Amino acid sequence: MFYVLLLIHSLYSAALQGTRPIVSIYADGQGASALVIGLLVSTYALFPMLLAVRTGRWLDQYGARFMVTIGATGMLVSLLVPMLYPSLGTLFFSQILRGFAQLFVHLSLQKTVGNLPGHRDKWIAAFTLTGSLGELLGPLISGFSYEHFGFRVSLGISCFIILLALVIGFMMEPTAWKSGASSLKHNYQTTGSAWKMLRQVNLRNALIISGLVLYSKDLFVAYFPVYGSDVGLSPGSIGGIISIMGAMSMVVRLIQFQLVQAFGRGTVLMITLIISGISYLLIPGTVSFLCLAVLAGLLGVGLGLGQPLSLVYALNVTRPERHGEVLGVRITFNRVSQFAAPFLFGGIGGFAGLAPIFWISGGILLIGSYFTRIRAIESDENALTMEKGNMNVR
Repeated sequence: MFYVLLLIHSLYSAALQGTRPIVSIYADGQGASALVIGLLVSTYALFPMLLAVRTGRWLDQYGARFMVTIGATGMLVSLLVPMLYPSLGTLFFSQILRGFAQLFVHLSLQKTVGNLPGHRDKWIAAFTLTGSLGELLGPLISGFSYEHFGFRVSLGISCFIILLALVIGFMMEPTAWKSGASSLKHNYQTTGSAWKMLRQVNLRNALIISGLVLYSKDLFVAYFPVYGSDVGLSPGSIGGIISIMGAMSMVVRLIQFQLVQAFGRGTVLMITLIISGISYLLIPGTVSFLCLAVLAGLLGVGLGLGQPLSLVYALNVTRPERHGEVLGVRITFNRVSQFAAPFLFGGIGGFAGLAPIFWISGGILLIGSYFTRIRAIESDENALTMEKGNMNVR
């Protein structure tokens, strides 16, 4: 059942990541400005930014199986509407609904896999690896289908992938979702409990790194298609380059466990930001497919480990019955960055062009690598484990 859960995650990831670059390409083809494209990308993160913690509490209360079903249905509707009625207006509706629906699915799968018996680092590495597989296949499929068959067919393929994942989830035995089942006691006071975790500096820094990594990936997916079109790349080539980033994220996660054991989570997280920042700085002015593919690969290496490492840390320092809620806090950090960054950088792009978007983002990543340094993270986990025991006593 573990492998079936990974398959489901790959399918949802492929459907989601496959639609995101073609949204930017379609909007650009409709004459949308960089500011409008930035706003369009930002709306995806609006509801998750506001309701992630509440959604995590729902997950703890109702369980993963129910939440995945609701979320997948919402994702399906979010693609059907612009497929049937393509326009900028329906794209905004699609982005808002898909972001909220995807939150249900993503949190549920994270909690289910993260609480399976065994070594959590290895399970999360496999989980994020299959997410990277979806990031690899999704843009390839959508780029090819968009170039040869158009916007509607590309969205239709993503709808089919989501439907397939939904059917597989229904076919699984309910016991397969046991590790993500309802765990919240009705008499437990939850208000503010997850946010108090942010008093721990390393956890707070890990969540900030997670937000930086995610918004950097989103900016690349949102604005590289526009940059690629400007330098003469075809939609298929653009999708291929974005897939290379996903492929390298997948490759580096194969050695995630060994890297953490050798260097520690804090060092690995810092290096991911440095590599990503340098790659971003070098993209403007690069026009050849080969060079852009290399930079995308380096970006994939740099951004590939930030998410799984911060996810494992969040789970390690939290009691199982609070996992949904603390994952919601993590998603809130991620979605705040996803919402604010495209809007901000869209304004920069509309005023100064595309190149400053990549330069400023690269600079933020390099600065962030210094100010969010994490040290002695393993001992912090042990200390917080003791603190959780004391909280249980109280």
